[in-house]
Amino acid sequence: MLIDMERAKTGIPGFDKLVEGGIPRGFNVLITGFPGTGKTIFGLQYLYNGAKQGESGVYVSLDAPADQLKVQAKQFGWDFDALEKQKKVSFVKVPEGSIKVNIFSMIEDAVEETGAKRLVFDNLSIFHVNLDQFVVPLSYKTDLNPSITVDPAKMKDKKYRYEVMPALGQDPKGRTFYTGASESRIIYLVINALADLRTTNLIITDAGKDDQLTADGVSEYVCDGYVTLSRGEIGTEESRSIQVKKLRNTKIITVSHNFDFNDNGIVIER
Repeated sequence: MLIDMERAKTGIPGFDKLVEGGIPRGFNVLITGFPGTGKTIFGLQYLYNGAKQGESGVYVSLDAPADQLKVQAKQFGWDFDALEKQKKVSFVKVPEGSIKVNIFSMIEDAVEETGAKRLVFDNLSIFHVNLDQFVVPLSYKTDLNPSITVDPAKMKDKKYRYEVMPALGQDPKGRTFYTGASESRIIYLVINALADLRTTNLIITDAGKDDQLTADGVSEYVCDGYVTLSRGEIGTEESRSIQVKKLRNTKIITVSHNFDFNDNGIVIER
């Protein structure tokens, strides 16, 4: 028996019908595929449609700068500059050349400032490749170490908040950080940290090789759902397809469907 859940409508023509009307609120859904299959467009369209429906969103980019994403979006008539000025959308970008970045505090600030209900994390594969650039929280509970006290004035200083206190293994919010070597464990913690935001998240990642569904080999099991995008050629014609392979608490249509781009973005054929 399926659970009746509140759902976030993606607004992508044809997609919501595949997932009982939308993505369950608070879920992490993986969007996988090889480069050029439309993953970023899918994420931008989801965020744009949400903002137009009155749901603010955050786009976390570990690859393309915000300006490049906005140019990409404008070809479909999506004006993210206007939405950003209205504080309906925020772009989070990790500073180039930075190390030991507490990206989760950056994301939290963006979610808080916009009142975001949606989030796109692009791209988990890039995070996986650059693990040493980031610090990953084990827990958000300050009661793990009640002896730690934080100067309230420092809490207001975002630069301070993004730095880890190495001697304590915690940040100014009192969170402990994982310093082990298990890459699989880190990916697991990242996805859990995103779930703690209570936003409805699309996590973009690259497809894996051989029998591995994703490049990291873990995220497809940890996320609440995953969707694959692919493309191929039939003669001289290029074809694209989308398949919902998993979505918890949802009666999904699992067969592959063709999709294409029109002037308004992705359209799924049924």
